[in-house]
Amino acid sequence: MAVPYTIFTTPPLARVGLSEKQAAQQGLDTRIAVKKVAEIAAMPRPKIVGDPRGIIKFVVDERSDGILGAALMHVDSQEVINLVALAMRQRIGAAELRDQIFTHPSSTEALNEVLGQLG
Repeated sequence: MAVPYTIFTTPPLARVGLSEKQAAQQGLDTRIAVKKVAEIAAMPRPKIVGDPRGIIKFVVDERSDGILGAALMHVDSQEVINLVALAMRQRIGAAELRDQIFTHPSSTEALNEVLGQLG
C-alpha cells in the first residue's frame, strides 16, 4: 500500500514508496527521474509564490514502468504526493502519469517534465 507522508518544513518534504537505495537493496531494476525545481520550466507555481527551492525524484520499475517511490520537496508537495500515491495504488504507470493534463499554473505540472526524462 502506497502511504504518503509529509514533513512540514519550508518547502515541505513529501515521500511515498521506496527510495532509490531501498529499491536497489530489493534487487529491483529501476530508472530514476530527478530534477531541481528551479530547473523545471513546466512548473511555474513555485516561481510565482517566490520559492523555487527543492527537488523532485521518482523511482520507477524498469520492466513495468510502475512508480516504486517518489520524494518531492517543493511548494505544494504535500498535495502533489497524494496524486503520486493514488497513481501507485491504482497501478498507473509513470508514462501515463507523465502524459496527463494538469491545471496551470500548478506544481503538479512538474510531473510532465520530470517523468518525461524517463523517455
